[in-house]
Amino acid sequence: MIRKIILSVAVFFFMALILFTGMMFLKNEAEVYSQGEVKLTVEKPTFFTLSEAEPTEDGENLVYEHAITFFGIPLGTYTLVERTLENGVAIVFEEINNTSWMPYALSLNTNGLKEAKVKSWNEEPISREEDPVYGNDPTRNPFGTISSSENEILQGNLYVSRQIPLGNGNKVQELRHEIPDLTLEEGSLLKSFWLPPKHQAQTWFMLGQTPFFESEEKEDEWIQFAAENRRQQLNWLTPAGPLVKVEQTDDLRTELAYDLNEDRTADMVSAEWNEKSPSLFFESMELNAEINLSK
Repeated sequence: MIRKIILSVAVFFFMALILFTGMMFLKNEAEVYSQGEVKLTVEKPTFFTLSEAEPTEDGENLVYEHAITFFGIPLGTYTLVERTLENGVAIVFEEINNTSWMPYALSLNTNGLKEAKVKSWNEEPISREEDPVYGNDPTRNPFGTISSSENEILQGNLYVSRQIPLGNGNKVQELRHEIPDLTLEEGSLLKSFWLPPKHQAQTWFMLGQTPFFESEEKEDEWIQFAAENRRQQLNWLTPAGPLVKVEQTDDLRTELAYDLNEDRTADMVSAEWNEKSPSLFFESMELNAEINLSK
């Protein structure tokens, strides 16, 4: 009798494991944004539902928030913020917030990139010298520019983090993973990741109708400068402002802690570069800084 019970329980868990595996790895895509040929989709497990979202206006931002559910059980949210700058450039921020206790795999895909030319911003080794105040910042330059006949995208990396309190009570984002190695295949840029429970994944891109730099040489100058001056490039952009490394203290939680910093949000580096080497990129970073500081 006991043997039969054990066998039945084992079969039940085995079937449940097969069912769970199938539900996690059977995928479909839901379109969440389009601008010309560029379309964004969320690739998710088939049995996950992404609710419809009506845009809400917040200053220069259009905010779309989708609930993620599994047979009616809340798992988190997918939020897209489209920010339109005065120069016509759009900055699109994406965030997945896993509010559940279940990990899951997703991919944030950018489609419509056939025959696009990719220029990496991370071909050269990044300086890893430890800063005496901020310690080591492991984040890298943004992924790079993706150019087509109709537009150009500057794509940021993907950041997986969780909110934690420091000993002084301040809440910060603890970086768990930066994913810089995105995949471009068959006209789609794939940003794939596993998201642990109670974690967030964030990424961003700029979309312009003209190149962000007047020449490849000018772009290379900035890439080289940013690689050698780690605290000059703002890598982790969010709708609230760029997240940057906090000062490292005896509190071990500051080792990979990131937060907003008003001086860095002002982005005087982009303003200085835009004076001596004007570009759509620096102008866009300046305009974005003005919006962030006005909040």
